[in-house]
Amino acid sequence: MSKYRQLQQAYQQQQLIDVIMRATNDIYTGKVCQLNPHHVIMQVYNDYGLLNGYVIVTIRAIALVNTSSGDLQRIKQRIFLAQEQKLLGAPPLILPHFSEQNLLTAVLQYLCKQRQVALFVGITQYHYQQAQIINVKAKQLQLSLLDVFDFSDKEVVRAFLQSQLEAVEFGGQELEQATSFFALQPQHTLPVIVKANQYLETLLKPLQGSSTLLMVYVNISHNNFYVGQVINVTADTVVLSLVDQDGRFGGYALIRLDAIKFVSAQTDYLKMINVYRTWHQKAHTFVQPVLNDQMQFSVTDFWQNTFEQLTQLQLIIRIQLRQLDTDFLAYSVAAKATSVQLAIFDDLQTGTTQIHEFKYQDLERVAFGYLNSYFTKTELIK
Repeated sequence: MSKYRQLQQAYQQQQLIDVIMRATNDIYTGKVCQLNPHHVIMQVYNDYGLLNGYVIVTIRAIALVNTSSGDLQRIKQRIFLAQEQKLLGAPPLILPHFSEQNLLTAVLQYLCKQRQVALFVGITQYHYQQAQIINVKAKQLQLSLLDVFDFSDKEVVRAFLQSQLEAVEFGGQELEQATSFFALQPQHTLPVIVKANQYLETLLKPLQGSSTLLMVYVNISHNNFYVGQVINVTADTVVLSLVDQDGRFGGYALIRLDAIKFVSAQTDYLKMINVYRTWHQKAHTFVQPVLNDQMQFSVTDFWQNTFEQLTQLQLIIRIQLRQLDTDFLAYSVAAKATSVQLAIFDDLQTGTTQIHEFKYQDLERVAFGYLNSYFTKTELIK
């Protein structure tokens, strides 16, 4: 059966489907809204089972259409949980009915007229580009490119062929917020980035308990960082209350000071996330109802006290050990004075674990209390 016929059938039966992209291996999960032989519009769900806008996909760029899989079953369970727990999502965007003869052009014209920020997939060597549409022609479109890490390049306008597009994502939480944010015409801020040194504890101490957001980089390539505010600082560890890319509470991270490469309190990205956070705080949507942003961390017996809490709450934690490049999922079984017993998941499909004991001094980073870990707990800990 052709992919177009599969999509037609899914539309007629209003099935929840997975569309897997050929070049990027991205998976779009949702229901078909409209289609023609060349393109399909889907209303999609995010990993948390929440509706998260739309995507228009070029059918020739699709590797696989799934109507039944383990991933789909997992998302269905998450959709049920999200509704049951009344999780906070983006207000749904109501689309007009588009002309199916020129479906892609009609969607692009709509996004241009609405001045929507969208994510364009396939037009650059990096595959992904946030942009606003300036102009749409029969075969071309002009984009004003956006960089959430650098607002200085405001007038970067480039032309692309519509045929280059593999997918266009729009109308989700992050992109709707970006639309509102860039309408404010934010000014570029010169970044201030401090290389970690022996005075890092002294630098972080005054920020303890403040609302100041930091970017904390844990490798030298600048592609692995945390955003959050300082909750606690010890002689060798900082505790961050994290903020995710949507500006919502994103759990906690315990990071060894000697694992930190750079720290910044002033970047364009931080400015944007700070605005998002303010919007959510004013709307009382900052913390998902299943999460706890009020955990307390003891200064004395810091590691044991923290893992005693994690053991009691049976929270899923992501652990990074010193001297290892990979991290793993686990939950705490027993906290001792200098070590902790962890049940490490060795098979996420079956939820099987192995018990290992680690000294606290061997733990480099620990993250927990974020939304995905809530779902993972319901799936893995019976």
